This record gives sequence, structure tokens and C-alpha cells, in this order.
Amino acid sequence: MSYKTPESLLGELTKSVGRGGVRVDTRKPLPVGTQFIFELRSPGVHAVVEVHGTVLTVTEVSPGNHALHIRYEPPQSRSGLDAVIQRIFETSRYDKHRRAPRIPLHVRATEDKAGAPSYRLRDISSGGVGVDVEAESLPRHVKVGAPFSINVKLTTGVLTATGQVVWAVSSRVSDTLPPRVGVAFHHLKPGMRALLDDLLTLKALPTPPWIARLSFG
Repeated sequence: MSYKTPESLLGELTKSVGRGGVRVDTRKPLPVGTQFIFELRSPGVHAVVEVHGTVLTVTEVSPGNHALHIRYEPPQSRSGLDAVIQRIFETSRYDKHRRAPRIPLHVRATEDKAGAPSYRLRDISSGGVGVDVEAESLPRHVKVGAPFSINVKLTTGVLTATGQVVWAVSSRVSDTLPPRVGVAFHHLKPGMRALLDDLLTLKALPTPPWIARLSFG
């Protein structure tokens, strides 16, 4: 599979692995347990990201048409993944509008507050994170200046970071542009900085399905 940019490749990879799998429509039913190796490519990166997949369920959606639910496993070889991440870091050097490269990340998040909507971490950098809000408009307590905290359980430890909302889009613009905010992290202690680096390089991903805990206010 080919992607237009390294960012779109990583975005689709983290989305698929993070939610525990992908749906593939096909005319040919396959036995449960069938294994695949998907090759993901993007311009400017010669290495290929190999992702292993296993068919979990097969559903006939209409006569002659089937839907496969395939579980993605994180890449076992780091070479292709490291090359994609390196390419993102290299191209970000020429972006005058951002202080740090952003790594596309799709992680569902919940807030322990009555009536709070669901959230999705949209991307992350050493300086902050973008958060989409799965609602028509921002909750009242989610606004510029609001304190922020997040907990993500990684394979190497629990990443805990605090910060502050620095910009916000208060209402839904379209089906693909929901309300969203940008958060700037506060200073991180060395241990938390190391965990954040592990996440930025996808060396310590959560166990699928990925779910983070966050809070505003």
C-alpha cells in the first residue's frame, strides 16, 4: 500500500493498530486465522514498513461480498518504521511555523467527568499534543487557558504529562474537522521526557486498543 506522505502512512498505521484492527472488503472469503504481511510505502523513504495482519472474523455483508476484520500487529522490524520517522523529523526542519516535529498518533481518550465526550489524540510532539473532541462543540470546561493532564500506559511505563490549552476550534467545521484544541506541555521531568521520546519514536506503544486518560480544568 502506498501513501502520499510519511505522515499519512504513520497516521493510518497508528489508527489501525491503535483501534485493534482494520476492515477489508473482499469478494473472496478467507479462513479465520489467515495471516498477511502488508507493505506500506511513502515517497522519499526507500525502506518498507512491514505490518503483520491476522484475520479475526469474516462476515458476509451481501451476496458475494465479505468483510474481513484484520488485526494489525506493530511492525516487528524497526528499519522501515525508523526510516519513516527519520524522514518526518528531517522535513520538519524546514517548517518555520513549528518548533518540533509532529508524529501522527490516533489514540482514543476518555475523561473522568460526568457528561464529558470522547476524545482522540490527533498528533503529538515534544512540545504538546492535539486533541479532537467527538462532539458538535467544545464542552464548557475545555477552553483556551484550561489546565490539562494526560496519562498513557506504554510498554515501558506510564507517561504522565501536564500542560495548558493554547488554542481551540470551538465547533465542528465538517465531518472530518471536529472541535479540537492544541495543548502545550509543561516542563517534563527526565523520566517522563524519556517516556515521551519512546512514544514519539513508536518504541513503546500501548497494548491495543489504545486508550488514554485525560482531564481539562
